[in-house]
Amino acid sequence: MTPTSPLFTRLMKSPKLPSVPAVAVRLLEQTRDPDTNPKDIANTIKMDPGLAVKILKSANSSYFSFKSEVRTIEQALPLIGGTAITSLALSFSLANEAITDERVAKHYQRYWLQSIVQASAAECLAKCLGSMHGSEFFMTCLLIDLGQLALLKVLRNEYLPFLDSAEQCGRLLHELEGETLKFSHVDVGYHLMTEWKLPAAMVQATQFHHGSIEELDALTDGAPLARAAAMAATVGDYFCGSHPGPALLRLRELGERFFKLDQRALSTFLNQVDQRAKAVGELLSTSTAELASADDLMAQACDQLAELSVQQEAERRESAARQHQMESEKQKLETQNEQLKQQVLRDPLTGVYNRRFFDEVLTNDIRRSCREKEALAVLFIDADHFKKINDNYGHKFGDQVLMKIASTLQDNVRGSDTVARYGGEEFVILTGHVTEQGIKIFAERIRAAIEAENMMFGSERVVITVSIGAAIAVPTEGDENFFARLVETADAAMYESKRRGRNRATIHSLTSDFERDLAHMSGQCRLSHWLLERKIIDSALMYDLAQKARPGATLVGELAVDKQWLTREDQKRILEVQEQSGERFGSIANQLKLLTERQVGCLLAEQAESAELAIQILVKQGAVEAAEGETLLDCFLAERTEFVAASLKRGSEAVPAAHESIGTV
Repeated sequence: MTPTSPLFTRLMKSPKLPSVPAVAVRLLEQTRDPDTNPKDIANTIKMDPGLAVKILKSANSSYFSFKSEVRTIEQALPLIGGTAITSLALSFSLANEAITDERVAKHYQRYWLQSIVQASAAECLAKCLGSMHGSEFFMTCLLIDLGQLALLKVLRNEYLPFLDSAEQCGRLLHELEGETLKFSHVDVGYHLMTEWKLPAAMVQATQFHHGSIEELDALTDGAPLARAAAMAATVGDYFCGSHPGPALLRLRELGERFFKLDQRALSTFLNQVDQRAKAVGELLSTSTAELASADDLMAQACDQLAELSVQQEAERRESAARQHQMESEKQKLETQNEQLKQQVLRDPLTGVYNRRFFDEVLTNDIRRSCREKEALAVLFIDADHFKKINDNYGHKFGDQVLMKIASTLQDNVRGSDTVARYGGEEFVILTGHVTEQGIKIFAERIRAAIEAENMMFGSERVVITVSIGAAIAVPTEGDENFFARLVETADAAMYESKRRGRNRATIHSLTSDFERDLAHMSGQCRLSHWLLERKIIDSALMYDLAQKARPGATLVGELAVDKQWLTREDQKRILEVQEQSGERFGSIANQLKLLTERQVGCLLAEQAESAELAIQILVKQGAVEAAEGETLLDCFLAERTEFVAASLKRGSEAVPAAHESIGTV
């Protein structure tokens, strides 16, 4: 598609655009025609005496290393090949498009150096592919960034900021161009090469040399050349760009996907290209005075290409060492980045998370618990008499106490729980999928574990105790103050433990009696709980099922309608009340006597855990056999149905006794 930008239209109509001389155009036509007589190609070259001299000079260079001197174009043609000669002709022709403006000299020099790197990389890739068309690969990748040359010549004032910006920020040049200009140098090169009537495969390679893996993978005709161009262009970014890291990642993807280059093979390949590119760069980075013009710069590059091949093997080893060093530095940087990330999230003394991370996780867990109608608990743990410990034994020992408390907390929580240092000698734990009774047991286990620790100051055992305060609640939609209320309640409970003599745990619940009963009822109606009661699974596996056997998100009202416990009219009536009061759907349905507590508990259980999925997980893990799993599922569903039906028979719902559960109705 042709860009519609007025700037693009102005560019493509400019008389300053790079052009291909008639000789080069004629050579392109002749080399594409299988019936062309070699004599006709020789006559075409002779039409431009300067071009003929340069081609003869190249033919006698060490690049081709012919045994005897090549004196005529007729001799050079069968030795070099028509495509190679055409490639040389285009190179010399485009070199004559030199830009002499001092403002763009460095960008022009970099453009040609990168073009040479890309052409060299393409030749190496042709050898990797076993292709006999190395000259075609070279010529294509010498031209793929032709659009940059056009933009430098025609729109230099508008274009220079993009080159400077790409160099400084490490962004891909064509992306920056597209964001502002609404077209890129890729578009310009594609349209120029189309107008020059270059082979379709070359034009396609130019179009996709910055393409994604998926785009390159989808190509059919001309795919090898286009993929080689993408690889070569990335090699150019790798060696000539200011930020090689992203380029290296793309090289690995392209190399593995299209050229079967593992990391070691890619390193060898880059070594070859590296030696060529750096040698040419050294030759061309002498004083600007020595590079009389950009024409000379391009000419020198073409002349020195052959000399690079004789240095290849010796320089490959040196490049391998540099490549190894670069990989080591990259690994070191990745390690440093991970360490920096942990420093931001963790308390430097104790190694547990810091308050900033805790606040973020609590915010996310409130959203999750609200969706899943699950209880959430926060525990505050404060070291007792910590000031006395510092005064009596010193701050260094005090730090050891804090580290011991932190490690003990970590040893006594689940993998999904979050332990953080809240400040000073105060720690906090965030845990979900809990009950009030479970939190009491959990808090007491932590308190006892810390008291049992052997903290020695010399030969003296120093007893360490903590005061714990916990708050448990089920968040509701739209409760913007839940975060603060949960934390403040847990903090207040901790201070209550302090007032009551320290070394104890105090639990405060923010749930209503109905929510508490409902949470209990929901647990009774879950397969994981049912299996635990029958000692078919342990508590760890029950928790694992609670995490993994979650069904897709379905509203309680929809589940009730599906079970024909509610009509659509009932559902609409409840939703209207909910919109005004903000209460839970199940709570309103129970108040309106449309659903019993057991029905609501069953619906919440099904919303949180799929019994069918739980059995599949158990079978897959080998915890039960497939036939046993089916039997267990049928038994559970039958008992749950009876459990819920019992409340309908009684016509009212009483809270079950502590021992009452499915199977004991």
